[in-house]
Amino acid sequence: MTTRRRFLAGTGSTVAATAMSSAESTSNPKEKPLLSFGLMADCQYADAERAGTRFYRESPRKLKEAVREFNQHELAFTFHLGDFIDRDFKSFADLKPITAKLKSRLYHILGNHDFEVNEELREKVPAELDLTDTYYGIRQAGFRFLLLDTTEVSTYRYPTKDARTAQAQEELKKLSATGKSYAQSWNSRAGDAQLTWLAGQLEEATTAGESVLVFGHHPVLPEEVHCSWNRLALHKLLSRFPCCKAYLNGHRHSGGYALKEGMHYLTLNGMLETKDNAFSCARLYRSHLEIRGFGRQPSRTLHFR
Repeated sequence: MTTRRRFLAGTGSTVAATAMSSAESTSNPKEKPLLSFGLMADCQYADAERAGTRFYRESPRKLKEAVREFNQHELAFTFHLGDFIDRDFKSFADLKPITAKLKSRLYHILGNHDFEVNEELREKVPAELDLTDTYYGIRQAGFRFLLLDTTEVSTYRYPTKDARTAQAQEELKKLSATGKSYAQSWNSRAGDAQLTWLAGQLEEATTAGESVLVFGHHPVLPEEVHCSWNRLALHKLLSRFPCCKAYLNGHRHSGGYALKEGMHYLTLNGMLETKDNAFSCARLYRSHLEIRGFGRQPSRTLHFR
């Protein structure tokens, strides 16, 4: 797959987004926003009873609330960072009428629960999320938004008898032997070819004078039980390029944050968790990213290196 095919044209407004509210301010009043976008993670809907702090049947209500709020702002696009559903393929059809009301284009990232469907339906999951390529990029306003597929090497994505499943199981076994807490079957990683693609995008962005934001499902930092299997390789690659400013992800419903070697790592709170909602609107500047959280999602400003 060529680099060109893995890029999508930015949609929505190409002018700077309007202010989210008069109460929001930037660290530099003279700096104008480049654009704004919506952020969600782990809607993870299923027509199922509550399990602990996971309120599966509340997710459609929360998604409707997020769409209503997003539509109050001029957003270039909206991202959902994995686990749109949980276990039942027909749940995609239940959620699509809700997101169809979004004024901004919705871009998906694949999550582990998106593949907890009947084995014969797994290969259809990307198409249900309108994904031609499972990792891809968007270029707009002097930024590259790179959306990764951290489910690519996994024990859950392919049929049980598929060679890729057996290879992932062997890799997980070896990782587990090292004592890493994130050696878990619900985690996975981006494949080697994907990392080569990512490195190429970072090199091209550097040459073009562009900045980069990277998005995935599995965390990289801080190190804990939800991290990508190749979190060390990802951090080494991302931190090596000053053009790369932040990595945003889902998967860990309680959220998280780390700053290392100039790179921001932000885990979004999961929409599924508790009866309270969790989503955010992000306003992008050349020097920083302002995240206005709703519900359980904290607000935060990420100042770029």
